Amino acid sequence: MSILILAGSSRKESLNKKLQQRIAERAKALDVACHVYPAEELDAPMYQGDYEAEHGVPASIQKLVTAIRDCSKVVIVTPEYNSSVPPLLKNAIDWSSRVDQQPWKGKTVLLAGASPGRLGAMRAMDHLRAVVMNLQAWVAPMFASCPNANDETIQKMDDDFLKNFLQQGD
Repeated sequence: MSILILAGSSRKESLNKKLQQRIAERAKALDVACHVYPAEELDAPMYQGDYEAEHGVPASIQKLVTAIRDCSKVVIVTPEYNSSVPPLLKNAIDWSSRVDQQPWKGKTVLLAGASPGRLGAMRAMDHLRAVVMNLQAWVAPMFASCPNANDETIQKMDDDFLKNFLQQGD
């Protein structure tokens, strides 16, 4: 089994990059192979049909599609922007849905998020669940939410909880 861990924020000090790393540390401690996918590599022009017709799917998205196909599960770690999914992540998902062999179809997807607010990115994860389910992925029922997030709260996330989170869909 292998897990691809995507983070939806490319900020240098992103709480969600830190949560991505925390989840990867826990996966490795459980002897689960994982690939921490750099958020910067999700960057692509905003999806637009005329652009796609002229240029095709961007190389960065083709690389993402390969990574999704090559893993057993995808963990998406998302921040919350105005109660929803950040544009970097949503655009990458939109582009990746444009390839012939749908990478999301039948894929097990786990959702996680960190936010300095008290909801811990739950609204973004709820929206993201609808988007990914529409692409025919199976979205695990338990989210890994870190409310009131900072470096300390992310590191203190319970190991047993993260183990159970990662084992969903096994």
